[in-house]
Amino acid sequence: MAIFAIGDVHGCADELEELLAMLPLKDDSTVVMLGDYIDRGPYSRRVIETLIEWKKKHNIITLSGNHEEMLREFLDGSNPQRVARFILNGGSSTLADFADDHGEWVIPKEHLQFLDELKLWYETDDHFFVHAGVPDIPLKEIDPVRDRDELLWIRRAFISSTRRWEKRIVHGHTPVNAVEVSATRINVDTACAYGGFLTAIELPSHRIYSVPRKTGLRPAFLRDKTSRRAAIRFLGSVPVTILHDRLGELKLETLNYSEIGMLLWSAQESDRGKQVLEQGESVKGTVGEGWQVPFTGRVVHARKQSEGWQYGLAVELQG
Repeated sequence: MAIFAIGDVHGCADELEELLAMLPLKDDSTVVMLGDYIDRGPYSRRVIETLIEWKKKHNIITLSGNHEEMLREFLDGSNPQRVARFILNGGSSTLADFADDHGEWVIPKEHLQFLDELKLWYETDDHFFVHAGVPDIPLKEIDPVRDRDELLWIRRAFISSTRRWEKRIVHGHTPVNAVEVSATRINVDTACAYGGFLTAIELPSHRIYSVPRKTGLRPAFLRDKTSRRAAIRFLGSVPVTILHDRLGELKLETLNYSEIGMLLWSAQESDRGKQVLEQGESVKGTVGEGWQVPFTGRVVHARKQSEGWQYGLAVELQG
């Protein structure tokens, strides 16, 4: 009985359809999708639709990735920081793919059900399939509530661990140039979203199937149809740290934000009366607290308002 594990798709629908058609599936074959079906790439909606249809005909196990987790948090909307985390990690491209001609987005019920039914892990006698990795404990002790964040988000601590788990861990989440196979783990995320490949590995034979990225890397954004802005701005206070060549570490917070721009001011009310950024200067730093997305950018305007100095940044997120 062959098992095929497929790495992070990230909206690469053309590549997913080609890869699935390439696999030599039989009636007793199982396909395990390792999560991150959405964001970054252009066709998140079609990726979900493809998986929904294939699940009707084949034995396909769909695991949750951290990007599906962020979408659920965004749809919940109760935590402004979690809403921002989704947008600033490529979520605007997913919303754009669900948007109509007026820029309004609606996610179909069937797609919401798909998200609700995603699993955290899947295991066989020899392999443990999960999106990001596992904590440094025996697999039988993993708790789906306590360890949820690590199963979806862990990276360095898992990759560098010297533990030999009871089963080989098959995962994605951490982009690599080619499939990594070691005695303890197999990494199948070959960076399709960044111009690499969408890859499947067949188990137990370790045969590799790969499709190169076909669509362009230009990101898609949820457009603001009511103004000249290229992307919708979301209201909310999100911490921003700027590493300034002259002034050192500056703590600011957003008034509104998108994936390509931010309006912000000083995090301390007492500091808002003094100007710290100049129009035209280049900046770099991170957005977020607890989670951090690095960015580079340029100050497009610095304006003195009655409440204090406000700064507009055009940014390129690096996360």
